[in-house]
Amino acid sequence: MPRWPERLPHPALVFVVFAWGCNFVVIKYSLVDLPVNVMMLLRYMFMGLALWSYAAAMRLTYRPKREEWVPFLFAGFMSTGLYMVFFLEGMARVGAAQGAVCLATAPIWVSIFSVLKGRDRGRWELYVGGAVAYLGVATVILMGSGERHWTPLGLAFTLGSALIWAISVVMMKPLLQDRPAVGVYLATYPGAALILLPYAVMDTVTFDYSRVTWVGWAGLAYLVFVAGAGAFTAYYVGVREAGPAKASMTAYFVPVVATFSAWAFQGIPVNLPQAVGVAILLAGVALANHKPATKESTRAAAPADEIA
Repeated sequence: MPRWPERLPHPALVFVVFAWGCNFVVIKYSLVDLPVNVMMLLRYMFMGLALWSYAAAMRLTYRPKREEWVPFLFAGFMSTGLYMVFFLEGMARVGAAQGAVCLATAPIWVSIFSVLKGRDRGRWELYVGGAVAYLGVATVILMGSGERHWTPLGLAFTLGSALIWAISVVMMKPLLQDRPAVGVYLATYPGAALILLPYAVMDTVTFDYSRVTWVGWAGLAYLVFVAGAGAFTAYYVGVREAGPAKASMTAYFVPVVATFSAWAFQGIPVNLPQAVGVAILLAGVALANHKPATKESTRAAAPADEIA
C-alpha cells in the first residue's frame, strides 16, 4: 500500500522529473566533447558499477535461474542496449525539446502492446489519445522558431527509441514480479553489452580524452549519477512509497522541464505554438492512459524506468 499522502507530490518523484527533464540538455552539452558512442559506453559502464554497488549494499541483487537467462539478456539488449543507441543517436540530431516530446509518446506504445498481448482491452481513449499526442509532437517539432534544431533522421531515431523502450517495458514486466527492481535491472544489464561493445569499444579505447573539457566530464557524471543511478533509484522509491500510478505521472512532466531547460540553458526560444504543442502532447498521453476507476491499470511506467 502507498505510504505517501496522495495529495502531496513525493520528493523522490519531483527529483526524477527534474533529473530526467534536464537530462536532454545535458546530453546536448556532453556531445560537444564526447562522440555519441563513446559517451554511451562510458555511461553504461559507470552506471552499472554505481547501481551494482547500491544493490549489493542494500542486498537487492538478483541472480536469474538457468532457464531465465535468455529472457533477461534479451530484455537488457532491448532496454539498455538498442534503446540507448537509438535514443542517443537521435539526441545527437534533434534539440532537447524535440527529443523529450518524442520520447514522451512511449506510454502510448506500452498501452498498445499491452492490448496486443491480451493484458488490457482496446479503448477509444487509447486510440484517440495516441492521435492527439502525436499531433502535439508534430506541433512542437514543426512550429519551432529560428534555427532548425532537428533532422528527419534524428526524429526517426528518437521516435524509434520510444517504440523500443515500450517493447522493453512490456518485456520487463513479468521479470519484475516478486523480485527487487534494481536487482532485476542489473541482471538484464549484460545483455546490453551484446550491442554496445561492438558499437563503441574500439572508439572508446582509442579516443583522445585530453580533448574533453570539464563540461564534458560534468555532463557524463550527471548522466551516470543523477539522471542514471540516482533518478532510477528515486523512481523506485516513489513507486514503493507513492504507488505506481503516481510514479507513472512523471512521464507527463519531463517534456515540460526539458522544453524550458532548453530555453533557460541553451537559449532556444519557446513560442506559443510550441507551448500549446506540449500541452496537446500531455493531454493525449493522459487520455490514452485513462482507464475506468474500477479497472486496475496495467500500464508500466515510461523514458524513461531508464528514459535517459
